[in-house]
Amino acid sequence: MKNVLRNISLYISFIIASIKEMLIYRLDCIVGILSQTLTQVVEIIFIWIVFQNTSNLAGWSYEQILLLYGITLMSISVCSFLFDATYDLGPVFIREGEFDKLLLRPVHPLISVLGSSKDFVSFGYLVIGLIITIMMFTKLAIPITFWLIIKLLFFIIIGGLILGGIETIFSVAAFWTYRSNEVVWTFYRVYTLTQYPIDIYSGFVKILITFILPFAFVAYYPTMDYLGFNKYMIWLSPIVAIIIWIIAIGVWNWALKKYRSTGT
Repeated sequence: MKNVLRNISLYISFIIASIKEMLIYRLDCIVGILSQTLTQVVEIIFIWIVFQNTSNLAGWSYEQILLLYGITLMSISVCSFLFDATYDLGPVFIREGEFDKLLLRPVHPLISVLGSSKDFVSFGYLVIGLIITIMMFTKLAIPITFWLIIKLLFFIIIGGLILGGIETIFSVAAFWTYRSNEVVWTFYRVYTLTQYPIDIYSGFVKILITFILPFAFVAYYPTMDYLGFNKYMIWLSPIVAIIIWIIAIGVWNWALKKYRSTGT
């Protein structure tokens, strides 16, 4: 337990250093945030267009879908900010020889890799997701209580950890292909399926996004709880996050033993 707390402390230190480095280029940060915000506005317009031809999706109204979308965005922002460096493992760290330097540090290389995340555009996701969520809570007459705020914050972080764990698992492909960005992106994009009610999908897809790549626990089941549809599945999310990270660390340690320097 002491070693785990030490690693978490080191990781936080690395993240703080990354934030300071990131804020050196303030204009770049602002432009990136604005561009990503615009992208999400386009996504919302698409959802609005869909509801011009139907009154609901699997029994979910336009406002309920937007609530799901807003909560998903906030978990994505947490994941992007904390674990975005998984995309760089292959093309930046391994291919360019930077990973060899990390192996010389008296700290697990995974901590060093994740601690170098600098995805400033994630703040755009957070802001627009928070605005959408608050607006939909109001429109759906869901009381914004202290308990709801605490629960919302907790499960947003848990959702980010689940997404980050899945990214970390698939980033190990970089030890063989040196191209973790494409592999991580391919599997990570499956999360878009859970921006809509999973009841609209076939049985196979439901199994995929619930038990194999458990994206449904990121925002779908928490949203179900806030809407009063299901108050049980949400509490499995922390357990799923723990299991995902146990698997992620195990897979990463196994892949690390297979590492061969590129000689760069």
